[in-house]
Amino acid sequence: MDISCSGFYNIYHYISATPIKHCFVCNNDYHSLQNLANMNPLFTARTSVEQVEEGLLLAPKFDANGLIPVVTTDVNTGELLMHAYMNEEALVKTIETGEAHYYSRSRQQLWHKGQSSGLVQKVQQLAIDDDQDCLWMQVKVAGSGASCHVGYRSCFYRRIPTGKSASESQEPIQLIFTETEKTFDPKTVYGDAPNPTKL
Repeated sequence: MDISCSGFYNIYHYISATPIKHCFVCNNDYHSLQNLANMNPLFTARTSVEQVEEGLLLAPKFDANGLIPVVTTDVNTGELLMHAYMNEEALVKTIETGEAHYYSRSRQQLWHKGQSSGLVQKVQQLAIDDDQDCLWMQVKVAGSGASCHVGYRSCFYRRIPTGKSASESQEPIQLIFTETEKTFDPKTVYGDAPNPTKL
């Protein structure tokens, strides 16, 4: 897209106290058009609240780091398997291949789920929320059905007790395991690969 529009002129942005380039022809600022020029053709620009909430076109909102959160559940049981993030490339790969791709913040790279372990997540349904800034993916998992790198089926294998009894002691809360057995041995599957969990 050509963003060298002849209608651009400098105006003063009173909120940020900085000059910005604005076009009186197309009524857009320079950075909005620049982002539109770099946009993947599978996505459309976010032009209005009504368009984002009620429209038929995919207009995902990535955060300042270029990421969008995704929750993944088992398509048959509804069990919550994991929470992760996608960047634009991961979302496009997921759509193109029908297999879950994420962006690993710890490794700073694209992550094809199951590439190392064989526990590939086959996407059965991919949904986006009302303001298009969060994804919900329903999957079938290959192999043992596990989605957690620690070896459990779900990444949410511990629960936090709530209520007065949990808080009245004023001591660190003790977590309760909801899964008692691992579905695979992480050392056998991943070997010497670095652990993605960071302190």
